[in-house]
Amino acid sequence: MLSLPRSPVFRLLILLIAAVIVLTISLHKETLYDRNYWDFSQQQQQQNQQQQQQEQNHAKLPAEGSRERVPLITFRIPISLGLFDGQVPENLHLTHDVAIPHNIPPWTKADTEMLGTSIGHTLEAELLRRDYGPNENLAGRPGRINFARLARAERIYKALWNHVYPLYQSLSGPDHMREKQLFEMAKNKSEVDFFLRLERRLYPWVLHHRSTSFSLHGTFKGKGFVFCAGNRQFEFLVTSIQALRSRLKSELPIQVFHMGENDLSSSRQKYLKDMTFGIEIVDVTQILDDSYIRLGGWSIKPFAMLASTFEEVMFIDADAYFLQDPAILFEDPGYLATGALFFFDRTLFPDQKGGSDWIKSFLPIMSSFPPTSRLFNYLTMHEQESGVVLINKKTRFPGLISICKMNDKWERDLYSYRVFYGDKETFWIGFEMVQEPYAFMRNYAGAIGELRPDNAQSVCGALLHQDHQGNPLWWNGGLYRNKNAGVTRNLDFGYWMSGGGQQQHRERYTRNKEAMIEVLTDLELHSSNDLTLEPRDPEWDFNESCLAGGQVHTLTQREKDLANGYIGIDKIAREDGSKMDRGETPDPTQHDWDTAAV
Repeated sequence: MLSLPRSPVFRLLILLIAAVIVLTISLHKETLYDRNYWDFSQQQQQQNQQQQQQEQNHAKLPAEGSRERVPLITFRIPISLGLFDGQVPENLHLTHDVAIPHNIPPWTKADTEMLGTSIGHTLEAELLRRDYGPNENLAGRPGRINFARLARAERIYKALWNHVYPLYQSLSGPDHMREKQLFEMAKNKSEVDFFLRLERRLYPWVLHHRSTSFSLHGTFKGKGFVFCAGNRQFEFLVTSIQALRSRLKSELPIQVFHMGENDLSSSRQKYLKDMTFGIEIVDVTQILDDSYIRLGGWSIKPFAMLASTFEEVMFIDADAYFLQDPAILFEDPGYLATGALFFFDRTLFPDQKGGSDWIKSFLPIMSSFPPTSRLFNYLTMHEQESGVVLINKKTRFPGLISICKMNDKWERDLYSYRVFYGDKETFWIGFEMVQEPYAFMRNYAGAIGELRPDNAQSVCGALLHQDHQGNPLWWNGGLYRNKNAGVTRNLDFGYWMSGGGQQQHRERYTRNKEAMIEVLTDLELHSSNDLTLEPRDPEWDFNESCLAGGQVHTLTQREKDLANGYIGIDKIAREDGSKMDRGETPDPTQHDWDTAAV
C-alpha cells in the first residue's frame, strides 16, 4: 500500500498544492460565470454602431407611420432555473431586467425543533414583538419601527406560509371550518402556532372577517384589471375605462376600488356600473381592516390588488391610457417567467444616495437587480413607475403582502414615502424583502405627445412605456400638455421617443473601476477606449415635460386616432362630472362612446 511520508513539511506542501488546485477550479468557474454575465455579441455591437451612425445622420423627422426597432441592450443577466419556479427564456435578458432572488430555504423539521430551544424562544420573542397598535400615533417616534427586523420576520413568514398552506389545503370543508381545524392543529404543531401569531403580528389587516390569509387566497381566480379612484379621479377613470372598452375592445373584467362612500359617491358608482359591461365597484375597507392601514392617496393601490378577486391582477392608474389591449401583458415573457412585471420610471435627479443607502441598511440579502439598478448607481432618484403593475397572486402572494406592509400607515408615513416619492418603489422593494422574482420591461419611460416648437428633435407630453418588442404600449399622466406645470391644454398626439435604457450600463463602467476591469478582462480588451458603447440615453427637461436627444418616432395613424380620440371621451366625462357636482344625474348610456370626438 502506498503511503505518504509523515514529514510535517511535506504534508504542508501537499495541502498547499491541493489549495491551489481548488482555487484554480474556482477561478475558472468564476470566469465562465462572468463570461455568461457580460455576454457581448459582435453582431449586437455592429447593430449599436449602426444605430449611433443613424442618430448622428438624423436631421429630419421620420416618415409618417414609420416604426424603427428600439435598440436592445447587449448585457446578459445570469439566469439559473433552479432559483425559482418558472421557465426563463434564454434571450429574456434582451427585453427585460430580471431580478433573480436568493432562495429562502423551505421550512424543515429541524426548524420546528429549533423553536423549542432557548434560541428559538428568543427568536419568536423578537419577531412577534408588535411595533404599534391600531390606535397608536408614532409621529416623531420612527424608532418604533425596525425595517431590518421586519425583513427577517417577513422572510420567515414566507417560509412558514409555504409550509403551512399545504396543511391547510389538506383539511376538509369550507374556509371557516378549515381555519378552525388549523387552529386546533396549532395546539400540537409549534410551527403552525408560530405562523398564525406571526401573521397576526405582521398583517393584522388581512384578518378582517377571516382567521388566516389562506381563506382570502382561496378566492383568487381568473384575470382582470384593477383601478382605484375617488371623486377627484372620477373623470380620469371614466375616460380610461371607456378607452379600454369602446376603442380597444378589451373584455377582461374590471374592479374599481374606493375607500367608502365619502371617497367615491354612490351616484358616481352607479354611473360607472351603468356605462359599460363587466365593472364591479368595491369598498376596500370591507375586505381589509382599515383601522390599521388608514388608507389615503397612493397607499390604496397595493391593498386593492390584494383585495381583488383576480388571481392574475393588473393595476392601472386612473390617468393611464393604452395604445394596445393591455391584456397582452399577461402573455409578456417577463411576466410569465417571474409572475410579476414592472415598468421603469424616467431617468431624473441623479446623485441621490438616500434611497439606496436606506435599502442597504435593512436588506443585506438582495436579488441580482439592485446592484445594477440606476438607483444603486446614483443615476436617478426614481426607479419604478407604478402606473401599471402586474402580479400573479397565486404564485407571488408573499411578495404582494410584503408590498402592502410597506404601504401600511406608519411604515409609509415614517419611512417609505419619506425616502421615496409615494408608493412607486415599494413594489420592487417589497419583493426584495421576501426575495421574490420580478421583471422590469427594459425601456425607461419615454415621451408621447407633440414636438417642441423651438426644437423639432424634442417630444413633449406624457410618460410613454413600450412593450417588450419596443412598440408604444401605454402612457401615464393623462391627456394634458403638462399637468404638473398647470398647462391643461390637450395634447396633439403625433410623436414619441423612447427613454432608452443603455446609459445605465455605460455609467457602471465609468463609476465602478472594478466592474470596468472585469469587463475588459472578460472581453480581452486593453482599454476602455476599445469598448463599443450604446448611444446615450435621451435627457429630460423636467419643468417642460420634454424629452430630447433620442430618435423621434411618428405614431401610426391608428395610434394617433386612438390617442386623440380619448380626448373626445374625456370631454364627455368632464361634462358629466360637472353635472354631478351640480347635483344632476347624467345617464352614461345616452352617449355614443365609440365615436366621441373632440
